[in-house]
Amino acid sequence: MGEIQPTINPALSPMNGELDALCRLIREQKVILWVGSGFSSYAGYPIGTQLPSMLLSHLGELPEGAPDPETASLQEAADYYVEQKERSGLNTFLVEQYGKEPSRCDMHDSLALINRVKYIVTTNYDPLFERAYGDRVVVISRDEDLPQSTEYPDKTILLKIHGDITQPDTIIITSEDYKNFDSDTIVWNKIRTLLAEYSVVFIGYSLHDPNVETMLQGIYTRLKGKKHPYFFISRTIDDAKRKDLEIFGLHFIEMEAAVAIEYITGNAIQYSFVDGMKNPSLLAKSDQIFDHQGFRVDRTFTGGKVTHASLILTRPEVHCNISFSISSKSDSSPKFKAFYDVAAGKSFDPVKLTDEESCITINDAQINGVFAIDPEIKTFKELSIIPHPSEEVTVDLQLQNQPIRLSNLKMRIFKSETSVRFEIIDPFFTFTLSINFSTGEHTVNYSGQNIIPDIERARIIYSLVNGWLHGENIELLWEKFSSPLVIQSSSITEGRINIAYIDDLFRLYSDLSDIQKILKVKLQMPKSISPKECGIILEIAAFIRGEKQPLNGLKTRFGNTAQIRPLILKDELGLFRMADIWETRELFGKTLQIPFAVECEDALIKNIHQVRSEIEREDEDLHIEWGSKTGKIFKKYEPLSASVKSLLKSQKEGVK
Repeated sequence: MGEIQPTINPALSPMNGELDALCRLIREQKVILWVGSGFSSYAGYPIGTQLPSMLLSHLGELPEGAPDPETASLQEAADYYVEQKERSGLNTFLVEQYGKEPSRCDMHDSLALINRVKYIVTTNYDPLFERAYGDRVVVISRDEDLPQSTEYPDKTILLKIHGDITQPDTIIITSEDYKNFDSDTIVWNKIRTLLAEYSVVFIGYSLHDPNVETMLQGIYTRLKGKKHPYFFISRTIDDAKRKDLEIFGLHFIEMEAAVAIEYITGNAIQYSFVDGMKNPSLLAKSDQIFDHQGFRVDRTFTGGKVTHASLILTRPEVHCNISFSISSKSDSSPKFKAFYDVAAGKSFDPVKLTDEESCITINDAQINGVFAIDPEIKTFKELSIIPHPSEEVTVDLQLQNQPIRLSNLKMRIFKSETSVRFEIIDPFFTFTLSINFSTGEHTVNYSGQNIIPDIERARIIYSLVNGWLHGENIELLWEKFSSPLVIQSSSITEGRINIAYIDDLFRLYSDLSDIQKILKVKLQMPKSISPKECGIILEIAAFIRGEKQPLNGLKTRFGNTAQIRPLILKDELGLFRMADIWETRELFGKTLQIPFAVECEDALIKNIHQVRSEIEREDEDLHIEWGSKTGKIFKKYEPLSASVKSLLKSQKEGVK
């Protein structure tokens, strides 16, 4: 168990009020990201202002009258390049520049990790977002791509409004491209809707695209200034730029894009668990964050709310740090002492303190930078401490002198300087052995699920436990033990386990196991068994094991044939035996076919006058009621003969 120790609060220091507001909106998935070429420059791709010079320089020595590489706009440079190399040449150049391996991709990877931005709009041609998001992104570069965005509701939608290098014909760069540009496409109408519904953050983007400016002005006017906040991030924002952009009602964040993204993603990571507890839909989207930070979250949902969540470390170098203070409200509190014993490694039993007996204040709780508790909450109604095992292994349990063995059981080992605890956790029972090194004392505990669905598994479990309770020792076998660890039957005392109840379960499952094996059936266990069903099980099991059952009589039907009539009309029938008879019983909704034979030492026909009349009338069948002079007529279990089995099988197949 890792130590509970104080830690410095890992919260990033507030850098900018506008940035903090943006972070909250991003965590709530209320922001569209709008990125320009400046956002990809860190990866080694050229920005828009560099591209004109690169295009013209690539043509070699320029003739007189050619655009000046130092002053030409991107459209002018692209137009001239097309004149010299045709459009296919321009596309090839762009693919070479933006299709090459990036020097890095960490900002895009960070955004993909937090997975809090549903829509990304970009004027960039490069594949950095596709590379970072993998199969969790849908790329939209033309109208016909849009239906995909509804087919994958859990994916991020990337709208590449100036085209994509994987589809060079979609790239917008030349004067002709802008002339043919249609701002009334479905894609652009979709963007207009998104800008009205979401907040937007512009990053690495100059906002000098006339189509975008016109669209923003139209939205601002139609919404009458009541739009969600728009943010503009840039390394420097001088007064002239602020005045130029103030018509869009922007919130300015003067900061390097890389620094801003680091802060945004760090903030989302910190609050990923806390936000997920408030909004359950975010928990599943945060699994990637949790895994990256070295833990997982096991959770339970009830009525759409998170009713339980456990944070479990998945890497040895990751630790859970918690800084808290507790004080007892009474002079003597058993729970308070138990809590201390667990924290000190003296006990391995979970303990929960409540505000009834303690004052609980938590200053910080986090796993590798992820808040486990909302840092704004300081006092708590309850605090639980649950030890974690130092090792989890596979072991076997067996009776020392009987061939009863449970294999491949999961065992957790808890260790401290003074004690060790072996805890075997099975889906149907828990078996623990605790040893105190200083005192030499040891304790054994067993608890189990009464009704176990798997009858054969239950038979073995209760055979082992019942044998142990009645004097047999149990051996714990583990590959690291040079010899089995013997758990003495004397370890258990009357009262700790209800021995009589275990006896009943042992007999019940022994009976059910024999019923399945002998009658060759598979029973489906119910959640509970009634006393009536217990009686039926006991009766059937005793019978098929060989216990004879007395009969008051037996009714049969024979064909009225020349072979049977002399036997029937004998004055003294004497010893009588009849096989290949069966009856049906219902158990757990299943019909059991139970075959048997009838034996009688002094048989008689109880309805002899009726039988004689049937013979005289030459009835097709004779209905005979058998009895005994002394009442010694019994039935006993006897499998059907091969011929009868074959006949029944053919009848069933005929029915099918």
